[in-house]
This record gives sequence, C-alpha cells and structure tokens, in this order.
Amino acid sequence: MVNFVCICFQLVYLLLVLAFFSHITWAVKGNSLCKQTGMGEIRPHSVTITEFGAVGDGVTLNTKAFQNAIFYLNSFADKGGAKLFVPAGRWLTGSFDLISHLTLWLDKDAVILGSMNSDDWPVVDPLPSYGRGRELPGGRHRSLIYGRNLTDVIITGDNGTIDGQGSVWWHWFRSKTLNYTRPHLVELMNSTGVVISNLTFLNSPFWTIHPVYCRTIKSKSTLFF
Repeated sequence: MVNFVCICFQLVYLLLVLAFFSHITWAVKGNSLCKQTGMGEIRPHSVTITEFGAVGDGVTLNTKAFQNAIFYLNSFADKGGAKLFVPAGRWLTGSFDLISHLTLWLDKDAVILGSMNSDDWPVVDPLPSYGRGRELPGGRHRSLIYGRNLTDVIITGDNGTIDGQGSVWWHWFRSKTLNYTRPHLVELMNSTGVVISNLTFLNSPFWTIHPVYCRTIKSKSTLFF
C-alpha cells in the first residue's frame, strides 16, 4: 500500500513538472516579438567594417566604408538579414544610414566616433511635426546613425561605445554660430521592431536616441549626456 502511494505521488509530481515546462515552451514560442527582434538573433550573413577599407585609428574618416558596407548588406535583406561587425578600434565617421533586417554589432573595445566637421552631417528637412528646425528655422543636421521606414533593426554589441564628440556642437550652439539645428546621435523614423542594447552612448551633439513615429522600440543601454 505504501509503495502504491509513493508511486502515485511520483506520477503526480512528474505530471506537474511536465505541465510547467510545456507551459514555458509555449510562452516562448508564442512570443513573436522576441523571435523577430531578439538581441541574440543570428543573421545568416556577416561582414566586418575593415573589409570595406575602414581604419580604426580615430583619425581616418570612415563614412564611405560604413555606407558601402551597408549598401552591400542590403542585398541580404530578403535572405534573413545581415550583421555589420565593428571590431576594436576608434572608428571616425560622419552620418550613415541603416537598413532593414540589419544588426550593427560593436566589439567591447570598439568606439564609433562622430566627425567634428559639420559637413559630414548632411542637412535634411525638418520633422513634419515641427515644420522647422527644433532650434533654428530651416533644416537640421542628420543624426550620426540614421534610418527611416525600417523594420527589424538591432544596434547592440559587447558594451561598445558610440561617441558623438558633441562638445564642438555645444560650443557652436552656445556661441550662436550654427546655421541649422544640431543632430542627434541616433534617430529612427517610421520604423518598427527596433532593439538598442548593450552599448554606451555619450557626448551627443543634441538628443541621444530619438525614435520618432516608431513602434516596438526596445532599449537597454547606458547613456551619458
């Protein structure tokens, strides 16, 4: 009798354990958002920024390298997307555009540096909701990392850094020598399914991360103003 009771108890315990784990599995599979924009998503295609001539010496301007790499990776947008890897180094660049189904990944010792030349930050139209530049009439400088009408974008890494070197912009702003509104560090417009994580953002020329007219944005990073 005792053995029978023990067996019954063990069967009940086993069924409870199976029910618990089957519930967890169902919950994970049912979370399509995590499936689409998870930080650990594996892209089937990957390149390193150095493959496009970038030099991480903090002096060489790498805008063309970023633009060319992303232009190349756009060919994989309908094939599972792609990853642009930025290794250790100090990568000076002007503004560049992101694409859909892209992971921008920074190594732990990688630093993307914003150019201190305003010509490397193109002037674009003001946001429709403002009708003019936020600080001055007319246009505005485009953000260092920019994207519009995108889906499934991940900006992440192993605690790398994106440094806007914004002190020169703040000097121009305070001395009232700007012709256009200052740029943000990151701006995404009309986009969805965006994850920003595991990075440090600092020294922005204006606002640090500026999602506008977007849906489904997840951000977990360190910001320094």
